[in-house]
Amino acid sequence: MRPPKLNIPSQALDVLTAIESAGSKGYFAGPCIAELKRGGSPMDYDIITNADFEELLYIFRDMRIISQNEAMSTVMVSALGLVVQVSTYRSSVSDGKAVYTDNYILDLASRDFSAFAMAYHPRKGIKDPFDGESCIKDGKITLKALGEYPIRLWRENDLDNNELTLKLSVQSSLISEPFNILKALRLAAGENYLIDRVTASSIRKNAELIRGLPHRELFRSLTSLLLSRNISSVIRDYPEVFTAAAPELSDAAGCNDEYGGLALWEHIARTVEFSPPFEDLRYAALFHNAGFPHCKCICSDGSVRRYGHAEYARILLSSFFERSKADKQLRLAADFLLELHDTVITDDRVELKRLMKRLGEKDLKRLIKLRIADDTANPEVHEGKIAMYRRALQTIDDIVDTKECYSPSMLAIKPSDLVRTRLAADMGQAEKIINTLFEAVLEQPKLNVAPVLTDMVKKSCRR
Repeated sequence: MRPPKLNIPSQALDVLTAIESAGSKGYFAGPCIAELKRGGSPMDYDIITNADFEELLYIFRDMRIISQNEAMSTVMVSALGLVVQVSTYRSSVSDGKAVYTDNYILDLASRDFSAFAMAYHPRKGIKDPFDGESCIKDGKITLKALGEYPIRLWRENDLDNNELTLKLSVQSSLISEPFNILKALRLAAGENYLIDRVTASSIRKNAELIRGLPHRELFRSLTSLLLSRNISSVIRDYPEVFTAAAPELSDAAGCNDEYGGLALWEHIARTVEFSPPFEDLRYAALFHNAGFPHCKCICSDGSVRRYGHAEYARILLSSFFERSKADKQLRLAADFLLELHDTVITDDRVELKRLMKRLGEKDLKRLIKLRIADDTANPEVHEGKIAMYRRALQTIDDIVDTKECYSPSMLAIKPSDLVRTRLAADMGQAEKIINTLFEAVLEQPKLNVAPVLTDMVKKSCRR
């Protein structure tokens, strides 16, 4: 019986043919196989081979090599626009260098999840020592971490019909490489990926391992996760991972108090997902109520207030950013949002122009978007309030599009004009006049014409 064929592009098959024509062996492997099995179209393809790095350079001497990594014995080949990564069989990676093996099954055993530990050859079909095919159903991939399931015996005839018998004893890929914990969550927060029950339990159990990762790399992985489409369920279901990555969130994750009828951690998770996928907005959303457990005050009438929670959240986020060596621009942007996220905002045109003068157009819009996310995540907030915020955004865009004045610098006359025409004795007096004119123009934008403003000043002087 002929093995089922996968729909691999001819360019990728040409790369495999080049390897075999040189006398080496090769298989397609990794996520591209899982993607093809579930009916998708991979953006690139991976091939594993017994050829070493020098042999790979020779094999592809007449093709375009777009990158190469000798330590990992990997080359990236462009085959008529399709990128194919070719790597020597490896059993592990130690100190940034690949540890090689002569057996492709041991290469598969060093991978992260069963669905990504399959190999394929057009003549031999799919090689699946870790039951990866069972993880693919109805267009979805279930992530099962290698090493979380019983040891098995694998027998087969390889490409040369030599008998292979291997007893595969694999360490948990979540323990050997803690970055896989974050990778699993990132995939689950995307689309069409689920996490197996046993793997989910292991993620929670071993979450603390990510604290041993380099802070900067951990921060990059966490940031990538935060920008995922379906992030709220992951934050809600795996608080252990987020508190391991950012211990500053521990009290918020463990808080039993409700916010808007929801558990505090649930509200935070929903706010993050409702925020636009930008780093400053997502981090501000993640930390915006992190100070709540520390700022609970019971007033004389029995009501509960959270005085100073924004300031406490700023301290917590600053601590996290400092340890993570976060970019200064991101720190300032997220701190701005936390500092002002309780600012009173209406859709009144004049009040919006005052806020635009104070905060700037772009920063005010970011602030409103955070408020929309925060209130959308709160079931107790009436939808009319959220609609008002959206009207405010539309009004800001209209103010900008019509070049309506929202700053003294946008007035049709300048302080220097007043001094030059002797309508002001000095720059100090001119600034005061300009501010008075600005207040008038806020209410009546059509007054912002140089002759009209000059006439207003002259009439004021006559009085």
